[in-house]
Amino acid sequence: MAGVHDGHRARLRNRIKRYGFESLEDHEKLEYLLYPFIPRRDTNPIAHDLLSTFGSFKKVLDAETTDLVEVRGMTENAALYLHTLPDVISAYMLSEKEKRLLGPKECAEYCIACIGRKKEEHTLIVYLDDGGRILKSENYGGARHSVGVNRDKIVQNAVKSGAAYVVLGHNHPNGQLDPSDADIDATNRIAQALGVVNVKLGDHLIVSECDYYSMQANGDIVDAVNLSGSIYQFAEKLVRRENDINRLRLSKR
Repeated sequence: MAGVHDGHRARLRNRIKRYGFESLEDHEKLEYLLYPFIPRRDTNPIAHDLLSTFGSFKKVLDAETTDLVEVRGMTENAALYLHTLPDVISAYMLSEKEKRLLGPKECAEYCIACIGRKKEEHTLIVYLDDGGRILKSENYGGARHSVGVNRDKIVQNAVKSGAAYVVLGHNHPNGQLDPSDADIDATNRIAQALGVVNVKLGDHLIVSECDYYSMQANGDIVDAVNLSGSIYQFAEKLVRRENDINRLRLSKR
């Protein structure tokens, strides 16, 4: 026998078919997402209670499962489903193995999907071929205030993987995206070390949950000095490069 709420659910599904999921109000989105997990109850008041309790659609999905089940009408399965949805979205974005990272926007989307939602700082290192395809990706947790990965290890892995480019990324859980002096210094030292083996540092992205800062686009990465010429010329170029990096640090204050 048809349930008392079947007509309402059918109308909501038809709206999605005609106008898309994005056409729904936030409470309607939650209401719809809960249908499979709470099949015999009206999910409209549960959706409203979730928004009232946590403050927004995003905060509902960011909430812990143990907190979600405290809302009247929520089941453990429904709470687990809502809690894992952001991870499902990240997995979807990362599943395109043939995707090319050709610019700051594409690189930032990849970094945000990997580490943007992390509550602690993480460092991401992506090794790319000359067409921007991902050869290897490494994710390190627990970095603090700067790139927390050994520079020599990055160079070794770039050579082993046959990379033409390396892209760095790290997240700032507090949402502040400006690079620190330590970020600028570590990034440029990595860029120089990679340059010695003819690998280019394509970018260093600082990301939050939904935004990013490109150090390459903002002129924070100084080109690596090549090894051509005499040792004296190389030393002079390095000195000029260090001066450029120091000017960068000062300009950010």
